[in-house]
Amino acid sequence: MITRSSLAFLLLATSPALADNWDLPLAWPADNYISVGAQSFADRVREETEGRVDITLHTGGSLGFKGPEMLGAVRDGLVPIGDMLMNQQIGDEPMLGLTSLPYFLSSFEELQAFEKYFRADLEDIFAKNNQKLLYTIPWPQQQIWTKSEVTDLASIKDMKIRSYDRSSTDVFASADMTPVQLPWGEVIPSLAAGTINAVATSSPSAVDGSFWEFLDYGFPTRQTWNMNAMTVNMDSWNGLSDEDQKALTSIANEMQPALWQSAQDEDTKNMKILAEQGMTLAPISDELRAILTERAEPLRAAAIEKMGAKAKDVVEGFKAK
Repeated sequence: MITRSSLAFLLLATSPALADNWDLPLAWPADNYISVGAQSFADRVREETEGRVDITLHTGGSLGFKGPEMLGAVRDGLVPIGDMLMNQQIGDEPMLGLTSLPYFLSSFEELQAFEKYFRADLEDIFAKNNQKLLYTIPWPQQQIWTKSEVTDLASIKDMKIRSYDRSSTDVFASADMTPVQLPWGEVIPSLAAGTINAVATSSPSAVDGSFWEFLDYGFPTRQTWNMNAMTVNMDSWNGLSDEDQKALTSIANEMQPALWQSAQDEDTKNMKILAEQGMTLAPISDELRAILTERAEPLRAAAIEKMGAKAKDVVEGFKAK
């Protein structure tokens, strides 16, 4: 005879486990390549865990979290999973700004090599903040977009260029430019008003802002590099089964190379659009890069000193390697 209690036990034993429904806030619009990559990750996770882990994206900042708040939001469990621009988290963890040191990394390939070298330390930083690192994804190379051609130091002297934080402001000032720190929303009105005649940003933003309507040249200065991280709150992570933890780790590791390639593809696509719109795109000379790198050296040294001895060891170790 089946009693009421034994029937309840059988129903519980045969019913599917409740899904972990994770809300993922992203600052970027849904069609941004970082959001597209995150959606692909979420789809793979949902499929390979048979719905036990269900990640819902909230793009365009719709959950209300600001960029610099993301490390703390994931750490404190306000959200179970988060995507964050690492150099926006330096108020809590200064070493997350290492890739953004001025003229530290000169190419995308160097950024890739540095991420591999720095990965274990990066995992430790997030672990200290109650998080599991899943994957990283970079932004395309930084460029300066100008009205006039950049040939040497004299050609950029006093150029009124939009900067986006204290570090970029100092970098451009060291090159005798006149930086004007502006949020993105004020860039186009400032170009139209003539308040600035140059902008520092990457190619996706140049296309988004239709820069060809205001500017004529693009030069990949690569003065800094930016990188995002996708992390999970450790309490949420520990709530998963071993099987699902292994699935998420495997998916993240498998997808990271393609996610990094998507940044390169995004840059290539947007540079083609900019050229088709009549902008002249050219590298700066090796001589000018050497001068800019030398002028930024005191800024790099000061930033590393502020980050602490561990940061100095990482930078020197990578250079020696």
